Amino acid sequence: MVLVLLMVWTTPGLAANHNGNGGSAHAFDNKIIKKIDEDRIYEHVSHLSEEIGPRGAGTEAELETVDYLVEQFENYGYEEVNVQEFTFLSGGKEVTSYNVEAVKEPKKNHDSGQQIIIGSHHDSVPWGPGANDDASGTGVLLELARVFSKAPTGTTVKFVAFGAEEYGLWGSRRYAEAMSEAEAEQTVAMFQLDMVGSADAGDLVMFTADGEQNTVTDLGAAAGSRVSELVPYSELGRSDHVPFHNLGIPAALFIHTPLEPWYHTEEDLIDYISKEKMLDVAKIVGSAVYQVARKDTPALERSAVAPVPVDYYYEEPNL
Repeated sequence: MVLVLLMVWTTPGLAANHNGNGGSAHAFDNKIIKKIDEDRIYEHVSHLSEEIGPRGAGTEAELETVDYLVEQFENYGYEEVNVQEFTFLSGGKEVTSYNVEAVKEPKKNHDSGQQIIIGSHHDSVPWGPGANDDASGTGVLLELARVFSKAPTGTTVKFVAFGAEEYGLWGSRRYAEAMSEAEAEQTVAMFQLDMVGSADAGDLVMFTADGEQNTVTDLGAAAGSRVSELVPYSELGRSDHVPFHNLGIPAALFIHTPLEPWYHTEEDLIDYISKEKMLDVAKIVGSAVYQVARKDTPALERSAVAPVPVDYYYEEPNL
């Protein structure tokens, strides 16, 4: 375990506040975290894993999932909800799958010209209901989309549920391939939520594809120090942050490790889901995103929020 001292984005006086109890110095985080509803997250996980069930790419269950995601985003008031259809080969057969995107536009006269992506994957392995993998991440994604729908932001925020992650990151790969060079340059951070709710998994870790800290881990560590506890970083591919890293976009995977014993089995059930863990991740990622997306401090290089030192460390991968 190697300790690293970095200058990360936080607010003076908050580095020592690990209890998330609010206060005037905590006001901008509270605009997000006090609106997050753990029961709403749990209801999404329940619907996806119990009512829909296994959501393999190219199945009727995936189409039902896509309809559910579109309905939720539209109910939150998003005017731009996009479904990206794509194909890939699996077992010699062409399979059709889908990404679902909701776009939070910046406030007028406050556009930083930058964007942030928050992602999850909505599919599961074909044989399992995927409550943790990744209905949990998708539930948090939907709840953050609901909360941010009314938040004043000066940076575009895109909420994307990827398809066919379990078949080789096909959804995120196709999404990244479709991004123009200008759009990739405008994307300052990509937060990936994957398996963030198992009561039987370990602690939260931020994984980058190259094992190096970046904008996302800086923001996540600072947010954790303010609203929860400090989150370490480590190195791992295998999820939808990788195609964005390959484009040069700062990206990180938020996941609990070591993994639960139910990983990729028929036992990945709602019974083993922790509301508290999902709420904790929602608060950390929501606060990290709002830190730089809010309209009074838009964009990273123009942020008026003073950085102060926060210790966060590299943790060897333990899956």
